[in-house]
Amino acid sequence: MGRVPDSSAQPDRESIALVLAGGGARGAYEIGVLSELLPALPEDEQPNLLVGTSVGALNATFLASALQKGPQEALAGGRAIWDGLSWSDVLASPSLVDLERLLRGFLGFAGLPGMDVPGLLDPSPLEDTVKERIDFEQIEQNVACGELVGAAVVATSALSGRSVVFHCGGEPKYKRDDKRGIDYVATSLTDEHVRASSAIPTAFPAVEVTHDPGSGWYFDGGTRLNTPIKPALWFGAKRVIAIGLNSIAPGGDRIAGPKRPDTLDGAAQIVQALLADPLVEDVQTLTTFNDEVGRRTRGRRRLPYIFVAPPQRDTIGEIGRRCFEEHYDGLLDVRRSPQLALLGRILGGDADPVHGELLSYLFFAPEFAGALLEQGRRDGEQWVKERHDEGLWDVGPLGRDRGIREAGE
Repeated sequence: MGRVPDSSAQPDRESIALVLAGGGARGAYEIGVLSELLPALPEDEQPNLLVGTSVGALNATFLASALQKGPQEALAGGRAIWDGLSWSDVLASPSLVDLERLLRGFLGFAGLPGMDVPGLLDPSPLEDTVKERIDFEQIEQNVACGELVGAAVVATSALSGRSVVFHCGGEPKYKRDDKRGIDYVATSLTDEHVRASSAIPTAFPAVEVTHDPGSGWYFDGGTRLNTPIKPALWFGAKRVIAIGLNSIAPGGDRIAGPKRPDTLDGAAQIVQALLADPLVEDVQTLTTFNDEVGRRTRGRRRLPYIFVAPPQRDTIGEIGRRCFEEHYDGLLDVRRSPQLALLGRILGGDADPVHGELLSYLFFAPEFAGALLEQGRRDGEQWVKERHDEGLWDVGPLGRDRGIREAGE
């Protein structure tokens, strides 16, 4: 493993951050958005600081390793990864050992002693997948030559519960942000950091980072910081591109509905609270910053941003439901992937978008990835076509507030 690059030796470049959120198998959406967005940006507005959490960490480090090829070729490589990604690239096929693990897990949840279960699923194939697809040495070279300002991934310390930002290059304001519970660790990024960032608690085992600094055990960074906009700002980003995997659109006008929720509906609410609700706060960080600059500070530059996410709360859930119903729900479809057929039936993936939403996080299927790439491409294209404050960048309100503002102009 190479030494940590000396960021002080890098050329003085404006930091333009690309922030990629976590969301498991939903990560193909991010590459779809970028396939429309990046080619539309001029060369001096291309991102050179990449920060990701969970599957966003995988996408961010891959792009950081391919940035020197130009956006078109780098994105083509990203699409190729998702086009060919399957269950066996991420998770081991169920076996008697897995059935024993699940049984032990359920007994452990029931409070019986001696039931030490690292995780309900076995993500051991992910190690080889990450190593094969990401050239971590090239990330260091890109930082050293100034092609990249920095690359970073976010994990959650199993000891402290704080977010830990492992970064190659980049200069954070300080090494600790106690207000937000974030630590910054300069290091050479490896597959361990990406897998630690993706270790969904309970579903996947915690991952040990064996190299100092920051050695120890970690869980998925999305448990506390799923869309790492705050670290991008802490690194001094002057512009931010953020891609979310959950919609920030508000729910319908009805306060409640007549249908009695089941257990999985409840689980979906937990996921919404964990991933989607904090995203609204993170995005508001950008607009609030600009509002404060506009009201109180003269001569200080506002922070231009681009933010793209699924348009509706059930967009990806409906795509997951439809893909499962069309490709994995029938008796003959079981041969295509017994694992996905079983998982979809357990989660009721064809029932409605809410159940499809839960399925989507582990739905590692080429048909689902293809549909997400297309949805992301359409949403990226929509952003490019819309009216903005500065080229493709906004500095004012987002979403519904922006629509109200424009209607009054």
